[in-house]
Amino acid sequence: MNYRLVCIYEKDKDGKTVLRVEVCNETNAKTLSPFQRRVSLDELKHKVNPSQSQLLDLVNQSGTTTSSSFEISNQNYLNNRDIVSVLNSCEWSYSQKGLHGSLKKAKCPFKSKGTTTYEVGKFVSGELHVTNLNQWNKNIEVSFRYENTNLSIWPGSKQSLFVDNEGKLLLRDIDLERELLKVLNNGYDESTGLFSLNELDTERLKEILSKGWTLFVPNRSKKSNSQVFAHSNSSGITWFSTVGISEADVSNQMLDSFIRSRNYVESDGNIVLFNSKDSMSGSEKGLATLSGATQNVITLYSQNEVEINDKRIKQLLSERVHAKLRPYQMDGVLWLQRMRLKGAGCLLADEMGLGKTLQVIAHLACLDVQMKHLIVAPVSLIYNWESEVNRFAPQLMDKLILVSYDMLRIHLDDYTKSQYDTIVIDEAQIIKNRETKKYKSIAQLKYKHKIILTGTPIENTIEDMWSHFLMLNPEMKSMYSELQKRGLSSSPEAYVLWSGKLLKPFILRRTKEEVLKDLPEKMEKTVYVELSEKEQQIYSYIHKAIVSALYTGVSGRVNSIVLEGLLRLRQCCVSANILPIELKRISHVESTKLNTSLVYLKNFISEGRKTLIFSQFVSVLHEMESLLDTNNIKFVSLYGDTNDRKTPVERFQNDDSTPVFLISLKAGGVGLNLTKADRVILLDDWWNPAVEDQALGRAHRIGQKNPVLAIRLICKNTVEEKILQLQEQKRLTADVFNNVSDRLTIDDIKQLIDE
Repeated sequence: MNYRLVCIYEKDKDGKTVLRVEVCNETNAKTLSPFQRRVSLDELKHKVNPSQSQLLDLVNQSGTTTSSSFEISNQNYLNNRDIVSVLNSCEWSYSQKGLHGSLKKAKCPFKSKGTTTYEVGKFVSGELHVTNLNQWNKNIEVSFRYENTNLSIWPGSKQSLFVDNEGKLLLRDIDLERELLKVLNNGYDESTGLFSLNELDTERLKEILSKGWTLFVPNRSKKSNSQVFAHSNSSGITWFSTVGISEADVSNQMLDSFIRSRNYVESDGNIVLFNSKDSMSGSEKGLATLSGATQNVITLYSQNEVEINDKRIKQLLSERVHAKLRPYQMDGVLWLQRMRLKGAGCLLADEMGLGKTLQVIAHLACLDVQMKHLIVAPVSLIYNWESEVNRFAPQLMDKLILVSYDMLRIHLDDYTKSQYDTIVIDEAQIIKNRETKKYKSIAQLKYKHKIILTGTPIENTIEDMWSHFLMLNPEMKSMYSELQKRGLSSSPEAYVLWSGKLLKPFILRRTKEEVLKDLPEKMEKTVYVELSEKEQQIYSYIHKAIVSALYTGVSGRVNSIVLEGLLRLRQCCVSANILPIELKRISHVESTKLNTSLVYLKNFISEGRKTLIFSQFVSVLHEMESLLDTNNIKFVSLYGDTNDRKTPVERFQNDDSTPVFLISLKAGGVGLNLTKADRVILLDDWWNPAVEDQALGRAHRIGQKNPVLAIRLICKNTVEEKILQLQEQKRLTADVFNNVSDRLTIDDIKQLIDE
């Protein structure tokens, strides 16, 4: 609703003419609507016709305090030349005898007294008035304050005169006002008189307040505005509050507000403004204390750096390890040494191919202990551990016990009888679920220090990460319980950030891009394939069935039905021959994608290249075997049911006449070093980018001497194109803490199958 200002001239009890400005609704009619007596100047500021803005400024700077209507009686002010000019321009001017007398059209009765010299008022400060505590950085009202006045003068006002509390006419200090507005820079909107900060920038606001501005917030309990002041704590966090609030109280309030996605607190008349995310920039020790950590856990955070004899460790490595460690690997060994000295279980999460196994072997080789170490790993990696230990530190074999997850679970009693110095848990994503027997078995072991290895934290949720740390440092349970009690599970972003801050001191994560500057280039190429007419018919048939199931299916079964449909669409893209006969309805369909991969493969072989071919579907790889046999191309394979992993790996690495390695993604996810290959073909992809990264990591790793080219085959106008888009979205948001879930949401599913 917009408003109209009406000038009414009347005689006061002394016979002097005064001006009363009334407010009515703007109806665009020539008649007046009923007067509105509960409208404030602040409300009028943005709701009067622009043609009346100068009249509104005049009222604002007149010093009137009348609440029901705006009465101006200061004769000097009303007879000023500039004021008279504004009053003469008012279209809605009337005279009235008595409050209940009739209104008659009239002209302004005041006469200009000519030019008069006025003093410049004493400027106090610029004022910033927060209008909405929930979004305190947006639409902050800007005004100026002068001494001995209750006025808030608006920056856009064209009136240079104002009236102080004693009725004295004074001039505004226009030059000083302009200089102050420059401090607000690009955040100030001259057309609205509002100022906004980019995000919740407390440091910028603090700087603004130091340059002549004051900050006010609405105080509901006091039914007024309260000034707030800038404060900083020992961690450098800035906030704004009324007086009487301690630093400890603010820290607690910030954390609680962070959980609730709020950036202010209003309690008992006290108000605090802050950026709740800043609470994450405090010390880990302080955050752990607020998170309910016991004293022994707080001690882990207190000892940020412990003294170790770097020179002595490097000397031991030169004597005991038959390898020249890269600088980042040496840093990893020293980090493991510090974690051990602190008594902190830790997670070595270097990206695949950076030599986590070597770093652990080197760390253990430096320890002079009598107790044995226990290595727990997937059965497929036991041979790899034996090979690496014998290669780099054979003397360690007498101090090591290697066991698979399953054998440990089955023969648990044999292992709980012993006390181990160090327990190393390799490929720990296998035990991310705390309810599994494998997890519970390892949790029962006795040890002095525990190390977890995983190169694929991107596949784990933050809850899985907590599972790792509750095993590494069981005393962290008090913190974990406190986070759960505070309801962080209902605020995923806060939960991830808070957990990440608490866990990060005990995680070492490096990527190839960070540390392997000499690693050959990795190139990725997406090749789009057109489905044949037969393949397209089968694809369309399945797609229509899925869409129908999604939008008409019974609640509770939709997800399972649609996920099954997605699987069938993906299978159709790579080879329709692996579909159930009732879906493809013909015995054999030539696979366009497999034929395309064969063309690339022959070119690679002619260039003397070795190639890895990955698929999630073993039956597709069997079909590829037939194509290779038909074309007299030698190959080796590795699938989930392959018992002897050693033989195909060694043959591929050492036999130049075997140029192709067929690998199922599940079987090839861990423990493979295939640096003889510098070409990779991905027959199918899934939305989680870790799947693709694992495949490429088999060839693009330490020991690779050639640039690696990865060919990703994607069928045009199919779900594969959308999977590629979704994968890129996930890749942008995933890191060691903000991990991609292994499950698709219903929105993800709709995105994949909608036209």
